[in-house]
Amino acid sequence: MRLASLPRVRLANLPTPLYELPKLTKALKGPRIFVKRDDLTGLAMGGNKTRKLEYIMAEALAHKADYIVTGAAFHSNWCTQAAAAARRLGMKAVLIKMAPNEKYDPEDYDGNHLLHFLMGAEMKIVKMEDFQKVQQESMEELRRKGNRPYLLEATGSTPPGAAGYVNCVLELLAQSVEMGLSFDYLVHTSGSGGTQAGLILGAKAFNTNLKIIASTSGSRKQKEQIANVGNHIQEAQKFLGSDLKVTPEDIVVYDQYAGEGYGFMTEGRAEAIRMLAELEGIFLDPVYTSSAIACLIDLCRKGFFKSIDKVVFLHTGGSAALFPYRAPLKAYGLKKPPPWTVPPWSYSIK
Repeated sequence: MRLASLPRVRLANLPTPLYELPKLTKALKGPRIFVKRDDLTGLAMGGNKTRKLEYIMAEALAHKADYIVTGAAFHSNWCTQAAAAARRLGMKAVLIKMAPNEKYDPEDYDGNHLLHFLMGAEMKIVKMEDFQKVQQESMEELRRKGNRPYLLEATGSTPPGAAGYVNCVLELLAQSVEMGLSFDYLVHTSGSGGTQAGLILGAKAFNTNLKIIASTSGSRKQKEQIANVGNHIQEAQKFLGSDLKVTPEDIVVYDQYAGEGYGFMTEGRAEAIRMLAELEGIFLDPVYTSSAIACLIDLCRKGFFKSIDKVVFLHTGGSAALFPYRAPLKAYGLKKPPPWTVPPWSYSIK
């Protein structure tokens, strides 16, 4: 597999910490639970996208880019890390951000939206159906002005991005050997699918016997996400020169812990956020990591894991998103009905 020879620019503080969560383990009466702190990668406020950006931004540098153009949801952690990577490497950023309408502009700047503003990113607010059109128009406009823009696609879920998580498995393997452990499962949240693709390939490539379990972010249902991750695996295999045998059974996806849409708030997510904060002093985010922990909690309660199993939770970051969700999280903590479950900035609102 072609990995060490790939162009790469160092952006992350690696290796990220790996340690046991004894209080969560005791509370769930299940397997031994560990956490891989990819929220501490160090770029902006950290997260899994930094590993991907090390390979993706190396390509942008090779193209002598002076701008990056990318986008995602309104409070996207991908946008935060991509803009931060651009700034660190001397580039500017144009962020195409999806919201209910083009005029969406909250009075209070909060969460990742505030971070985008502080980094001086040019932000274009669009409806979901206009996203691709505005992204392409932005590229063309910059070229007309004599700039050299580079398009960061699919929130980093590209073959170079997947390579970042093949490398993460290698890092995890080295840490487990040092600790004298062998992990049985890794639980994380799968959104655009590149992280899961890289993890599955890494687990196969390094003969870890590690089973990758994903809970969705709410952007796709189970069947669609399995197909999506399968496509990413095929593309990454071609890019990496790999011919590993990956079967549909290797792509494990749960979709019942994310609510009915991307970023929707659920009681399970709120419980997960509160539990990790109270027991281990770790902050999750309401969109991604809370879905993974809600999944882990439920699987433990249902007896899915054996008591001898060792499970790693991959913390993929995004905790800046906690603050825009303060109203439903406060309501959950006070045992009151939430004021909303669909975020006011959601592009799902019609």
